[in-house]
Amino acid sequence: MAVELETLMTGNVQYLAPAYSDIIIRAKGMPNDIYDNKYNVKYICKVYIDGVLAATLKAIPDTNLNRRAHFRIHNILQDYTSTDKLGFDSIECNSTFEGSQYIDNPHSIHQIDKFARNRANLKTCLCIGGYEYSNTINGEILEVTSINTEVGFLYFNSVLQHVDGFSSQDFSDYLLTGVTKRFLTIFPRNLDNIVSQKIQLGQYHTVAFLNGNHYLDSEVTGISISTFDSNNTLIEAQAINNTTANGGAPFGTTIGYNLFQNTTNVDEGLLYFGCGTAQLEELGFDMTNVADYYVVAINGVAPCSASYRFQIQDADCKGYETIRLAFLNRLGAWDYYNFNKRSVRTTEITRSAMKQNYGHTTEYSTSFAGALQGVTTYNQGTYDGGTRTFNVNAIQTIEANTDFITEDEASLLEELFTSVDVYMQTGNNFEPVVISETQYVKQTTANDKLIQYIISIEKGHNTRVQRL
Repeated sequence: MAVELETLMTGNVQYLAPAYSDIIIRAKGMPNDIYDNKYNVKYICKVYIDGVLAATLKAIPDTNLNRRAHFRIHNILQDYTSTDKLGFDSIECNSTFEGSQYIDNPHSIHQIDKFARNRANLKTCLCIGGYEYSNTINGEILEVTSINTEVGFLYFNSVLQHVDGFSSQDFSDYLLTGVTKRFLTIFPRNLDNIVSQKIQLGQYHTVAFLNGNHYLDSEVTGISISTFDSNNTLIEAQAINNTTANGGAPFGTTIGYNLFQNTTNVDEGLLYFGCGTAQLEELGFDMTNVADYYVVAINGVAPCSASYRFQIQDADCKGYETIRLAFLNRLGAWDYYNFNKRSVRTTEITRSAMKQNYGHTTEYSTSFAGALQGVTTYNQGTYDGGTRTFNVNAIQTIEANTDFITEDEASLLEELFTSVDVYMQTGNNFEPVVISETQYVKQTTANDKLIQYIISIEKGHNTRVQRL
């Protein structure tokens, strides 16, 4: 009897799992002659991420579990996944920004013109089992493993809350096979008729989606965008094909890792698409009279996802600066939000002081001619020496306000307040920021009547100032 590995995850989670959840692998089937007659007997679980050995785990067979053992591997998996911050480039495929490929014009994931593959979000995990033992108590450790004991699955940088229970996340709603299916966004679908996403002209936005042959075929041949005026009259419609030339990945082989060919195509299994107003303008849309627009995934000409509404938001009539934030959501993708009311920028300044000597020697007095003329070798001015500022640390913070918003919209902001990765659009660029708020208070119409949020943002980079 050979050692066998099996996943304790149930349902579709055993094929596609959130990295931030309990992922448990069980080992069983330790040979009786090894367990009864050998020393230092342990199960082995070798964890490979995209074909590269990430960890070798060992556990003693538990007699209370019929000589089985459990391996908790999610902490290992989390170290190898992250939501993409950069555009994509490879020999085969590049994302573009303003028409230039990433290799020529490096850009953030938020600025992509069309599609971009994921670099580091979607991963494949392969576990290979076995056992080790020694013939004497202090003897050489011998190892036996076999690829016949493998357990494999895909996972990505998403979260399952403990309160939801073990192995309960099912991403079937996010595999694009019909008109109710979802992008990886916390914002509701248009059919939910709750909250539309607000965006101003010149702003960037991306949506992410699962793509390709997973346990369900998420076959996306393109993304369709339709713009409408204030009378809900169609202005323009355009379909952007999901092709390698456009930075995407057309439907093909099963997403995963081929152990025998040492190849992986997980970069094709999760894609990003640029659908902000800045990207629409790059695609040639005339945004002059656009009141809102809709984004939907298509397979051929048929929708294979729900549509998502983007409502054009005017700049505040009082001239308030709009603060646009991109934040990592718990689905492992990016969402965006505008704070379009009063904002206050403050620069926190910390100075390091030093006491500087005074007096100086003129350069001419040290020359031969100066010495002949008896030029004074020492001088001092009122501007010399004294207490000076040696170094200044300047950190800019921003206090931003929402407009009065609905209860549904307020509930979405919790993920922004708790997100670990946030960026602010400044002109055409994105810069890292930190949310300084230490609490999120859920506001409701019943309790608060009018709902409005204030958020404190600290820039990730200090303001550069010269040193003395």
